[in-house]
Amino acid sequence: MPANYVNGYLMSFNTYLLEPIQYNSKIFTRVIDKHNELIVTRKPLHILRKSCISLGTTYEAAKHSAKRFFGNQHKLPIVVTFDYGYPCIFLPTYSPNSIHNIWIGLHAISNIVPSKMGCIVTLKNDRQIELPVQYASISKQFVNASMLYKHYMNERKQISQDTPYYPPF
Repeated sequence: MPANYVNGYLMSFNTYLLEPIQYNSKIFTRVIDKHNELIVTRKPLHILRKSCISLGTTYEAAKHSAKRFFGNQHKLPIVVTFDYGYPCIFLPTYSPNSIHNIWIGLHAISNIVPSKMGCIVTLKNDRQIELPVQYASISKQFVNASMLYKHYMNERKQISQDTPYYPPF
């Protein structure tokens, strides 16, 4: 394990992956981001919840918004925040409450291929992560996250078309 241990972490477009790891009797999070890898002494869902709050929403609101779009499905991708008008979407590999769940940033995925163990996800930094998740399952998650991205971009486009360029005063 890397020696980079921290007590907190704020997710962003620099965040590529949140993976739970067992450390003694506790669950910590291995964070892979654009610049490095570190261990956060919190569970992935804790990091996600705190990031949502810090960035202006709640995890529950993000889940509710995704449910409005997809209906009552499990393993929904969520929008953690908007940055410069772009949704920062993370997709779960398992149920979000599972201790095995890994959160992957839609923006971080370069490729997904099947493997004997499940699938290999290639990140934008050319790092390959082999996951014990069926290729079909992660592909569906990727498609759902992409559809959610498109939905939010279309909503933003509609809002910007309806908004005057100058304040009305």
